[in-house]
Amino acid sequence: MLLWIGLGLIAAAAVPYVVFFVGINIGKRPDEPPALTEYPPISIVISAYNEEAVIEERVKNILASTYPPDRYEVIFVDDCSSDDTRALAEEAFGKAGIDHRVIVNAERLGTTRSYNKAISAARYPIVVTTDADVFFERDALEHLIARLVSDERIAAVCGDLHPLPDEGSHPAQMESAYRNYYGRMCSWESAVDSTYAFNGALVAFKRDLVTRIDDRHGADDANTAFEAIRRGYRAVYEPAALVYEDVPRDFQRQYRQKIRRATQLIEATIANLDLLKVPRPFSRIFYPLRMYMYLITPTLFLAGSTLFAAGLALTSPLLALGVFGLAALTGYLWSSNTAVSFATNQVYLARGLLNLGKDMRVWESTSKKTRKG
Repeated sequence: MLLWIGLGLIAAAAVPYVVFFVGINIGKRPDEPPALTEYPPISIVISAYNEEAVIEERVKNILASTYPPDRYEVIFVDDCSSDDTRALAEEAFGKAGIDHRVIVNAERLGTTRSYNKAISAARYPIVVTTDADVFFERDALEHLIARLVSDERIAAVCGDLHPLPDEGSHPAQMESAYRNYYGRMCSWESAVDSTYAFNGALVAFKRDLVTRIDDRHGADDANTAFEAIRRGYRAVYEPAALVYEDVPRDFQRQYRQKIRRATQLIEATIANLDLLKVPRPFSRIFYPLRMYMYLITPTLFLAGSTLFAAGLALTSPLLALGVFGLAALTGYLWSSNTAVSFATNQVYLARGLLNLGKDMRVWESTSKKTRKG
């Protein structure tokens, strides 16, 4: 009996993923945005805390973009770094000849509150927020802005986040499998209406429509999307705007990173429940699916897995031992497997649920911090 109840709970947990699987394979797909005929001026905002190891390379990465440097400014917010981040950033921006300003926080504010300070100081009508320790493809900004200005109904766009191409660690492989499926889910949502499952590594929005990011609950990326949706506009995912992050190479550091992200995403999900009343596809289809995925699926999956394991152990201990051993071996050898990534992600989401109520706005980076040179 326990075995069958467990299987039933696991099947129920997979419902939103099955719906998304059908949608991304036979549902509507996003059109290609038209190429930019002119480059609108943009304000690029970076918030950094103790990023001396990467900030010089990050500035070079921005300068290497195909977006003309005379069409953007950079607002760099130093969130009370205790290393040489600020000095190295100012030197790098100066050498690159990039129009820039540096804002120094008097106290640690965290990413979202730092962004809000910079947004109010931005000179241009389009704001791009991006992390200090990520690197985007040369044409990522072009694709991102092209999507944003392609439709007056679009107020916010995010890029497609992946691990650095040369990362071969188990955590990176698992993250890559997760991101591949995640991006396809977001693309389907975007083709039909909107997604709030944004990647904070690279986001662009129209400042007259998104005037402020909610900095009380949840992540800056999801709250940027929610603000656009709340005002009646679309928030979409642009798979051509590729951006890469440094995934922690050990599971302990990745665990901390994923727990923080899960907690903030769940907080943002819960904080915007009033949008369920809005008569649009996002509120009728995708938001309920995401709620199920983040709030219900983890509990059902872990409870179902526990009952299934107990039932199998009671029914046939030797078979149970073989199944558990095979599962462990699969997780180790095929960490890029989508099923392995799904199961691992349920642990992160469940832990994120337990973290609700904790202030996660200020945090320590989990990326590698070894300065070159």
